[in-house]
Amino acid sequence: MTQLMINNVNFHVDMFEEKMITDANTGEELKRLNFSFSVVGKAAYDKYDAFFEDPYFEVTNMETKETLTLKNISHSTFYQSPEITDHTNIVFRVKLQQEPVKAKEQVKNEQPTENTVNEMLLSRIKFKALVELLEEKGLLTEKELYTKIEEVAERDFDILRDEVSHSKKEVKA
Repeated sequence: MTQLMINNVNFHVDMFEEKMITDANTGEELKRLNFSFSVVGKAAYDKYDAFFEDPYFEVTNMETKETLTLKNISHSTFYQSPEITDHTNIVFRVKLQQEPVKAKEQVKNEQPTENTVNEMLLSRIKFKALVELLEEKGLLTEKELYTKIEEVAERDFDILRDEVSHSKKEVKA
């Protein structure tokens, strides 16, 4: 039996296979892990089914002490959630794989941009909805709004810029 540490969670795996595959696009040799583990009951099923929804995992083989960042290829069981009881023994089968270096760099460069755009859009939507609501209720005029925006920008611009810059550094790390 092999022990794996996945995102700081210890797994005792029943079946373990490690193999090298060649990426069709880049020609790189990549490590793929296939393994299974068992749990009992609906609560455990729900917990691990949700756990393996993440796209990437930090995996340490506790026997070899090798640590890799692997992409989630698939996870499955023979069961669907409604047919599981508190006493059902469930076997999860999981497939994780290294990503080509070129693909990793592309995702790292693109992902923060997409997240930033989505955050900006959501902030603008919230702001616009709030302004419309306050104007409809007669609690705010356009002049009052822009006066307050200038006041808050003068007071908080540097602090907010530093917060955004700090968040950006965490995303890149």
